Amino acid sequence: PSCSDLKQPTYSGFERDVFKTIVDYFGQTKEPLLPFHFFDIFVSVLGLLQKHSKAIEALQISCLLLPPENRKRLQLLVRMMAKISSNKDLPPLSESVRTRTLMVQAFSRCILCSKDEMDLDELLAAKLVSFLMDNYQDILSVPSALKSSIEEHAVHLQRVQIKYAGADTDATFPPPSFCHQISTDELENQRAAGSQGPLAALLEEIVMNKEISVKDKKKQLKQFQKSYPEVYRVRFPTPETEAVLFPEKTKQKPPILMWALKKPFQPFHRTRSFRM
Repeated sequence: PSCSDLKQPTYSGFERDVFKTIVDYFGQTKEPLLPFHFFDIFVSVLGLLQKHSKAIEALQISCLLLPPENRKRLQLLVRMMAKISSNKDLPPLSESVRTRTLMVQAFSRCILCSKDEMDLDELLAAKLVSFLMDNYQDILSVPSALKSSIEEHAVHLQRVQIKYAGADTDATFPPPSFCHQISTDELENQRAAGSQGPLAALLEEIVMNKEISVKDKKKQLKQFQKSYPEVYRVRFPTPETEAVLFPEKTKQKPPILMWALKKPFQPFHRTRSFRM
């Protein structure tokens, strides 16, 4: 796009240089915008992506838990990614990769990744970032139900301070309840159960992927087994179930040289022996 209105010079490749600068800026952060201790929470939400409204509601609440600075930067980044992807007047930022795919590849790791930074995290992050790009306006807004509950609670706090005529104490109203407290063990069980769903789906996606080589598939399965042994054990409880994926190729016997059989037999000639 022209920058004549801003009275700034433009040159061929200007947009790519700006994009590279933004990528470098977000790439130098020590921690992703969704902090490491939020990784399991957002991975659990991936299991709800098929239920569009439920996924948006879960991400809305999860994003409200982010530090204000992270939430603001996430909002600016995802908005920029969506705008660039939908801008048809923008020159291509890559000769070989579509703009939307480039956005996901460039910024997924700075938005979501685990502390171990396994290769499989990139697949999980790519799914989440794609969903964020498509629904960022709804996800990064306050849920209407939560907003109404907060307003009602604020009204309640004002009412309890009103002193009625003839009363020595403030009128009391039962405060609204939003959730009930659970134990640490229950929280861990819910967290584990919630994250296993999308991880199992990711494992199945690796198993069914026919576009990668057998060598790459074995490598990804080995990484998955190392990172999530419990989920892997459910899908492959025995070595036999795992061996089904990679059946051994039967060694074929070398073909008989038909040309040798077709060659006519040579007559037997007795050679003359020389005796001393």
